[in-house]
Amino acid sequence: MTIFDLLLFLLVLATVVSLLIVAGALLFRRWRFAQRLAVSLLSVWAVYLAAGTLIAALSPQRVLAIGDDRCFDEMCFAVTGFQRTPTIESPAGITHAHGVFYIVSARVRSRSNGRAQREVGRKGLMVDQAANSYEASQEGMQALASVDGPLPGLDADVAPGQSVSTKLVFDVPANIPGPAFTLGTNILFFPPRIILASDDHFLHKPTIVRLQ
Repeated sequence: MTIFDLLLFLLVLATVVSLLIVAGALLFRRWRFAQRLAVSLLSVWAVYLAAGTLIAALSPQRVLAIGDDRCFDEMCFAVTGFQRTPTIESPAGITHAHGVFYIVSARVRSRSNGRAQREVGRKGLMVDQAANSYEASQEGMQALASVDGPLPGLDADVAPGQSVSTKLVFDVPANIPGPAFTLGTNILFFPPRIILASDDHFLHKPTIVRLQ
């Protein structure tokens, strides 16, 4: 946990306590006190979000190389290679991409010294220079799994000190400009989206691994 993670945690905790106090003040008809506290709370959040927006807008995009780890507390993710192919051959036949398949090899590693860990909701995405994003291809994943066996997700449980290797298949335009891999999430409210100085901030350019 970074200092910025702790700051958001404390801010959320203070918000919950403040809202309870506001509710109590309203119950006892202390209108002015409730109003002052509510305004103060909104002001703190406005400053926090404005600071996060400014930092995210001014921060350069982070570009990782093949094999570089991107770590979140005890979990690390890395792209270990990729392959570009128009088709995937499997026992069921040949699966053709609508554009071209990118088969991305990835590694999920745990730095935990205790129990097995996982990054809930983590998924892989492909992006391009035009800020378009592409989800993994279900048809491509099924075809590859019938050849290579089950493919763990990026949210798989990983034992302490161990790693899990997997592959993700993306069906993207054949002429995709600046193809790159990045990490996404299936979680609707994802706290790192508003953490100060976080690469996952909603206004920060995503951390990528170029696939060229």
